[in-house]
Amino acid sequence: MKADSLKISTVFSGGGDIHYVLPHFQREYSWGKSNWETLLNDALAIYEEYQPEKEPEHFLGSLVVINDGTINGVIPAFKVVDGQQRLTTISLLFCALRDIVQETHPGLARRIQRMLVNADEDGNVHFKLLPTTKYGDRDLYTKVILGEVITTTESNIPSAHAYSSKELKRKIDISEVIPEQFFIVLSNCFQVVFINLSHDESPYKIFESLNAKGKSLSQADLVRNYIAMKLPVAQQASVFTTQWEKIENLLQEKRTVGKSRLGELTAFIRHYLAMCSRVLCSEEHIYARFRDRLEKEFTTQAFIEEIANLRRFAEY
Repeated sequence: MKADSLKISTVFSGGGDIHYVLPHFQREYSWGKSNWETLLNDALAIYEEYQPEKEPEHFLGSLVVINDGTINGVIPAFKVVDGQQRLTTISLLFCALRDIVQETHPGLARRIQRMLVNADEDGNVHFKLLPTTKYGDRDLYTKVILGEVITTTESNIPSAHAYSSKELKRKIDISEVIPEQFFIVLSNCFQVVFINLSHDESPYKIFESLNAKGKSLSQADLVRNYIAMKLPVAQQASVFTTQWEKIENLLQEKRTVGKSRLGELTAFIRHYLAMCSRVLCSEEHIYARFRDRLEKEFTTQAFIEEIANLRRFAEY
């Protein structure tokens, strides 16, 4: 494990090429208005203090990644273990600023664009950050970055961009914020502790431990993390794409059910376990009972088949 204090400009490679991807065990982009407001207010407060000769520092917390080698031989690639909410929101704030100054400050807009995309690359690698596919996050994030029109969506990403755009434009229109200086504040004053894990460390266990101290993981989040941890690396993508992602699309944790007000997916897993064991476990122990059952009863291949069975019952 290697830890460094990095400016956001360095995290996004100072306009050079870099690629961050959210692995399968990560949840969706879940920040809401209170989080966006806090981050923007922090940036505006630092803006008020800013002096070129002595730039103030503001730490956003840790960004935990695992080095994933290089893409196309030259682009450093990282899987994001922890910090996706902050990284995504900062990226959307950059995007909002770019859109606002596109006509009035084209040179600044081009500088901001270099913080968002790898200009010479195509496909997924074109984007410096690639969210998960949950709730359409990845598709909608790329559309926001490309400036494409977005219609109805369950993802929070377009709303985060719209909020930042509205609030920031209001400040710029009344000359409370100078775009160039605000860009410098975001790039140089915002910093993270960049923690780079080696391949022999367990990103899934670290993810679970870190998030136990932040926004609470749902029982379904813990189950997803456990599945990723148990699957052989070579089979993760296929199992998540063909089975688990279909389950999450059918049963969405942001929708609640019954008197318990559990998320749909958590409630489904609880009742699936009850069907298998004839015991309805407590709401707090759903993940533990899921883990215990699979540890005791399933080999790796049978485990993969059980995930397929879960998908079948999710469809029912």
